[in-house]
Amino acid sequence: MLPVKFEKFFGSTKLFLDFIGYRGAARDYFKYDFRRITSYNAAAERIDAFSYRREKLVSILEDGLKRIEITPQTKSNIRKLAEPDSLVVFAGQQVGMLLGPMYTVIKALTAYKLAARLEAQMDRPVVPCFWMATDDHDFGEVKSVKLLSRPGDCIDVSYEPAVLQDGAPMADISLDDKISAFLSEIGKNLIETEFSRDTIDRINGSYKEGGGLSESFASLFNAFLGDFGIIPVDPNFPGMKEMMAPAFKYDIENHRRLFEIFEDRSGAILNAGYHRQVHKTGENLNLFFNDGGRKNIIIENGKFRLDGRDGQYSKEELLSILEENPEKFSPNVCLRPIAQCLAFPVICQITGPSEAAYFAQIQPLFENMGIPLPVIRPRLFATIMEPQIKRSFEKLSIDFLALYNDTEREINRVIAEKYPPEIQKKAESLRPDVEKPLLEMADALKESEPEGYQAIEHTLKRIDHELNHLSKKLFALHKKRHDTVRGQIYRAAGFLFPEGRFQERVISPVYFVNKFGPEIFRVIDSRLDIDSTDHQIVEI
Repeated sequence: MLPVKFEKFFGSTKLFLDFIGYRGAARDYFKYDFRRITSYNAAAERIDAFSYRREKLVSILEDGLKRIEITPQTKSNIRKLAEPDSLVVFAGQQVGMLLGPMYTVIKALTAYKLAARLEAQMDRPVVPCFWMATDDHDFGEVKSVKLLSRPGDCIDVSYEPAVLQDGAPMADISLDDKISAFLSEIGKNLIETEFSRDTIDRINGSYKEGGGLSESFASLFNAFLGDFGIIPVDPNFPGMKEMMAPAFKYDIENHRRLFEIFEDRSGAILNAGYHRQVHKTGENLNLFFNDGGRKNIIIENGKFRLDGRDGQYSKEELLSILEENPEKFSPNVCLRPIAQCLAFPVICQITGPSEAAYFAQIQPLFENMGIPLPVIRPRLFATIMEPQIKRSFEKLSIDFLALYNDTEREINRVIAEKYPPEIQKKAESLRPDVEKPLLEMADALKESEPEGYQAIEHTLKRIDHELNHLSKKLFALHKKRHDTVRGQIYRAAGFLFPEGRFQERVISPVYFVNKFGPEIFRVIDSRLDIDSTDHQIVEI
């Protein structure tokens, strides 16, 4: 099945469409044309002129992942980072329960595929990494896992901890005794297959009472994707915030100038007819402080305070706290990519539509801070087409795009084209053809042959009864066929667009591993086109 261009989907923003087409004013906001190898060579030149603490970075990653039995491929890629010419391709996502929705895996595979290509093209080490956003603090966004039943119904299973501190970053959340009930519920709602036992064992081996939410995510990520060698990176690995601290310091010392640059770029984006993804005020730093909850740092009259907390700090006091306890600080969406590129030699950042939009806003901040800007590249977008859904599509000639944009309209179109009501109409049209000669014969016999007339009249009543019965039967069959087709299309929509959204944004990768086995991601990887900026349909 052919991929579908985003221009044809309702809801695609102008900025995103111009970004993936590298056209219009968007070219200025992303600097590099992600489709050309010359862009990656130019980004690599900037990286080569910059200084990175590579051995320290390797040590942090090895230490941070020591409690997880990472694969030889991942270990090898970590060691590659020590090589002086190594580069990194980054993707990333929140640490959702059981890896969150499927696009987490698709993002990671995008980084893997691009890193492999660049390594071959540039003849230097290029390592795929996955940034686990453990500083995020909205647990409500990550607590649910969504699966599909055999009929295509979406099932929501949520982890509800006994106590959850409001505003706590994911890095500080530990799994309590409620995790057992959650895992049990997951097991009950997985379709039973030959792979179920192995899938459940992998999940249970990663998510245990007392374990950290972020560590559990990294463990399952490794269990499912470890053979790809993609390095899971936690900004809260011991020592990682120290690597990013110079970016934090710069924000404290130059927050007003950074805000002005940010606002100038945001205004230019609006003037170009695009939307503004990130809104912020000049009083808030691009930093949070973790004192048990993630708090904004606000500047007032030259002093700094934590949102919702009493007391103020001078600039010198805040910088002193940063120097002594960098792990207490975390960047917002504007500063996080910059801090990441300060610590890692990032040649490319894989983004979704929202991420790309805020990169457009922060691009000039990289230049102001003297940190190499990576090539910004869209992630791959994909829907997994299972065999039984593919059969329905082929049998009924369902249109993927039309099904997404207006399911009811597509159902009506298929029914009208595949099962028109002409047969029933033809049955009704038979009535005069059958009855007319008999009526003429009856008129001729009415006076001369009363018994013959009565026989014909009786026959006409029988014919009328049978034609009525045939009409009702055909109507019932037509309705049944319609109902069957309607049900088949609704089921297809349930698998492909659960809750009316793209499958990749809803359904957990656990569903696919359980149904098709641990090699499913190799299959998906082999069928994804790294050069496509369309929404791909991956048939399995």
